[in-house]
Amino acid sequence: MRLSWFLFSLAAVVLLGTLAVAGLRPTAAQDATPGAEEDFGLEGLTFEPIGFGAANRLPAAPADLVLIRLTIEPAAYLPFDPEDASVALVAVESGTVTVRADVPLQVLRAATLAMFATPGAVEEDAVPAPEDVAADTEFTLEAGDSVVFPPNVGGEARNEGSEPAVLLAAIVEAQPGDADGAPAGTPAP
Repeated sequence: MRLSWFLFSLAAVVLLGTLAVAGLRPTAAQDATPGAEEDFGLEGLTFEPIGFGAANRLPAAPADLVLIRLTIEPAAYLPFDPEDASVALVAVESGTVTVRADVPLQVLRAATLAMFATPGAVEEDAVPAPEDVAADTEFTLEAGDSVVFPPNVGGEARNEGSEPAVLLAAIVEAQPGDADGAPAGTPAP
């Protein structure tokens, strides 16, 4: 599977998460365990943040958005293509994955996201504080952790555990262009 699809899914999750956080922030107290699902005061509607991150660059429009569930079996790995210009928000659903990227990244840990999702635990307009990871540094992502991969990242993600690692990824990827570099479907001048 191409990394671009992976990165594309990651970016879509960031966009959807940003929209959800900006437009659907609850104001009422929650009856459930903090960090679980939030009640918006509307019957049958809950909000559970899965991942969060910010992208400094996005692919040119028009772009495709894709959301995927990726399973990395034990001892398997996913190489990152440094030529891939897509952006991805990745959240670990279950298992553990070891990542190395040739650019600095920011990881949002599950505990930070849970605090952000708990009404009253963070100021209204606050953004969760990510963990900075230096380029070419190996780090581990566990269930509930998320990270944004910017365009043109080299490196890999691998499963060194004994159980499958399941990742949710939202990717934003520019649509392929024609011979002149114009996006597909662009009218000729």
